[in-house]
Amino acid sequence: MNRYFLTFAALLTAVASSGMAAEPTWWAGVARTKITPEGSYWMGGYASRKRPSEGTLQDLYAKAIAIDDADGSRVVIVTTDLLVITRDLGEAVKRRVAEKYKLPPSRLLLNCSHTHCGPEIRLYRESLHNIPTDLARKMHAYVKQLEDKLVKLVGEAIANQTPARLSYAESQAAFAVNRRNNRAADVPRLREEGKLIGPVDHSVPVLKVTDVEGRVSAILFGYACHNTIMSFYQTSGDYAGFAQQYIEEQHPQAVAMFVMGAGGDQNPEPRRKVEYLHQYGRALADAVEKVLNAPGREVSGSLRAALAEAPLEFQPHADPGTLQEQTKSSNQYERWKAHFILSELDAGRRIPRQYGLPIQVIAVGDDLMMVAIGGECVVDYSLRTKRQYDRNGGPAVWVAGYSNDVFGYLPTRRVLKEGGYEGGGHMVYTKFPGPFTETVETRVFETIERLVKEVR
Repeated sequence: MNRYFLTFAALLTAVASSGMAAEPTWWAGVARTKITPEGSYWMGGYASRKRPSEGTLQDLYAKAIAIDDADGSRVVIVTTDLLVITRDLGEAVKRRVAEKYKLPPSRLLLNCSHTHCGPEIRLYRESLHNIPTDLARKMHAYVKQLEDKLVKLVGEAIANQTPARLSYAESQAAFAVNRRNNRAADVPRLREEGKLIGPVDHSVPVLKVTDVEGRVSAILFGYACHNTIMSFYQTSGDYAGFAQQYIEEQHPQAVAMFVMGAGGDQNPEPRRKVEYLHQYGRALADAVEKVLNAPGREVSGSLRAALAEAPLEFQPHADPGTLQEQTKSSNQYERWKAHFILSELDAGRRIPRQYGLPIQVIAVGDDLMMVAIGGECVVDYSLRTKRQYDRNGGPAVWVAGYSNDVFGYLPTRRVLKEGGYEGGGHMVYTKFPGPFTETVETRVFETIERLVKEVR
C-alpha cells in the first residue's frame, strides 16, 4: 500500500506542475518471450501434414500484461502464438503462478491465437499422427520448456509495472467469412456481389495502455477468425502474427497482443497465398490503428474476476460391436479412435461423459468486461453474449474464445444439430466419446450468467 500512496503522491505533484488532466488509476507492465521451437519440429493444426517443419517465416511469441487497480487487485493476461492451450498446460501454469506470485487462477487468462503454423503440443497426438520418436521427444521437451517460459513471463510483466491509463475502443475488419455457409471457391464472387451469408463477428476490440506521459506501452486487440491462411511447413503466426508485427512497427515502444475471439466457424478468405498473410495482417493492424488515433472510452474502477467450469455432457460412444467394425475403417483416425476407446474399456476404465469447460469473466473497471470461453467456440457464442450483456450505459463486452483449455470445437445447439466438422465431426481426432448433447449451449450460458453476476 505504501508503494501506491507514495507513487500517486509523486504523480499528483507531477500532474499539477505539468498541467496534465488527472493521475493514472492503474498499474500495468508488459513482457514478451520468443517461443519458436529450435530447429525442425512436428507442426500442429492439419492432419494432412506428414513431415516436420521446414524453416521460419516469422517467429512466435508469448506476451503478458499485468494490470493492477488502485487497491492493488491484479489481473494478468497472457497471449500466445500457439495452436492451443491444453488443459494440462493451462492448469500447470495457473498452479505455479498461484504458488510463485500469489495470483489466483481466476486472475490469470491464457489465450492462444490458434496459428496452424506452429508446434503441436497435444501430447496424445503422438500416436494419432504417428509422430517419429525423435520429434515426439522434442515435443515433450518443448511443452515443459513452454510451461517454464510462461510462468517466468508472468513474473516479468508484474516486475515491469508502472502507473498507467487504460482506454477501450472498437473497430471493424471484414475478411472473416463463415465457412459453414460459404464455399471457399465462391467467396470472391459472393463478396463482390454482397451475397456472403452466415453469422460473423467483424468487431475488433482494442484496449490501449499508456504511461503517465501518454506514450502507448501496450495494445491488446482481438478478432474472431481462424488463423489458417497457410498450410505450409514454415513457422508463422499467420495473419495475427503479422498484425502484431505491423502494429509494433508503428509503435516500437509498445507490445501488441492478439486475443483470439469466438472464431471456430470463421475462416479468412481467400487464403493459401503468402500475400494474404500480409494483406489480412495489415487490414487488422489498420483497423486497430484507426481507433488508437481517436478518443477511446476511458476505463476506470476496480478489477474483479471469476472462473468456473461449465459441466458439459457428451453423447455416448458407439457400442463395442460398432467400435470393432471401425477398427477396420479406411480412415486412420476413425481406426485410432476405435482402438483407443476399446483399449480403455478392456482396461476396465470408463470413458468420461462429462467435461468441465473453463469460463472466465474479468471486469476491467466499470467500462469493460471480458468473457473468456474455452475451446474453439463458434461465433454464435460471441454474438449471443454481446446481445445479453452489452447494454447502453454498461461495460463494453469483449468475448474471447480459445482460452485456458482448447480441447476442440464448442458448438452451439444450432451448430450441433446441423452437424458437420464443428458440430461433432472433429471428435474423431479427440479422446472424447462423441459429440456434445443438445444441452451444451444452455450449460455454457448458465455458467456465464453466474460469473457475470459474481463480478458485478
